[in-house]
Amino acid sequence: MPKRFFDDIEIGETHETPGITVTDWHVMNFAAVSMDFFELHTNEEYARRTQFGKRVAHGLLGLAIADGLKHRSSFQVEAIASLHWSWDFSGPIFLGDTIRARLRVLDKRPSRSKRDRGVVTVRYEVLNQADKIVQQGENRMMVKRC
Repeated sequence: MPKRFFDDIEIGETHETPGITVTDWHVMNFAAVSMDFFELHTNEEYARRTQFGKRVAHGLLGLAIADGLKHRSSFQVEAIASLHWSWDFSGPIFLGDTIRARLRVLDKRPSRSKRDRGVVTVRYEVLNQADKIVQQGENRMMVKRC
């Protein structure tokens, strides 16, 4: 699918990503990269004694997966950079959960300083296999103009 430019994006358009099942591999690799080895994420015995009763994926891993899955959806844009994230962790993502993201364009405006780009604000909802929102937030990104 060809990437779209700022001028092609419509406020209100929605897109849904495919899902991915979060596994031990994802969690342990994210722990290694982020240096976050908190036992809730990495130690089954510890996690059993918490309010969750089992291991929970890192919150930022959920955000990273959602943003990565965006590239496998119909929301293909000529993005230059993320400018701002605002994010809420509404519920846990457990190992074995299959998550996907629903995206909706909230706003767009031409850049104030660069004529060849614009700023697009996208709402993300991360849903698990039960269609429960487990994370949500917004990303303001810079996108190339035609």
